[in-house]
Amino acid sequence: MTVQNDLSREDIASYEAELAKRTPSLYSRYIGAMLYFMGAALIAGAVVHYPVNPGLYAIICVVGAVVFLLGTIVNEFVLVDERPLLGRAISLVTFSLLLSFGVGLVGGGIQHFEQFPERSAWMTPIGLLMSYVAFIAKDAKGGLRHLVSPFAAGVVLVAGLTWFGMSALASTLDSQGHSHDSTPAPSQAPAEAPTSEDPTLDKPTDAPAAPAPDTHTSHSH
Repeated sequence: MTVQNDLSREDIASYEAELAKRTPSLYSRYIGAMLYFMGAALIAGAVVHYPVNPGLYAIICVVGAVVFLLGTIVNEFVLVDERPLLGRAISLVTFSLLLSFGVGLVGGGIQHFEQFPERSAWMTPIGLLMSYVAFIAKDAKGGLRHLVSPFAAGVVLVAGLTWFGMSALASTLDSQGHSHDSTPAPSQAPAEAPTSEDPTLDKPTDAPAAPAPDTHTSHSH
């Protein structure tokens, strides 16, 4: 049994051209991915280093959130065939920001555990739970049933074990933190005066000679 194809070459070429227009280009997908990862990386560094310089790292955190939000706009609004409605768009933006902070907490807590052990011990599991909830709420196929499921229970278990293990390790480390401020080098001691090699210079000078007696005798008239 043969199936007759009624499509002409022109129809096939037109269909392929239309499909190519709908498919995002490689460069567009690269930009979207870079915005996602750069935003998450900036947030990860900012949330960990915030106590070192609150003003600076608060700005970096805001910049990271904006970059991640731009990635959401590119991936969820520009590179899709059908743009979401207003309610769905607000949900995407809100939970994308929550997802970015969750990923930042996990990444920053793992990377800087040695420098900030106690802080990282609670950041990492909280970020893991936050990222899972945000992703389920953000995804179009996610729902409440995914938050109450065996997989969700596994995520909670991993988060609990992570907190317990990192807290135990943190108690054995000296939490001193690390600062990126440059510490000025201690001033060097003043150089000692060069010692003279001539022994005569160290010898005390002789006392001045006594004046010679006056040989002229005075006579009175």
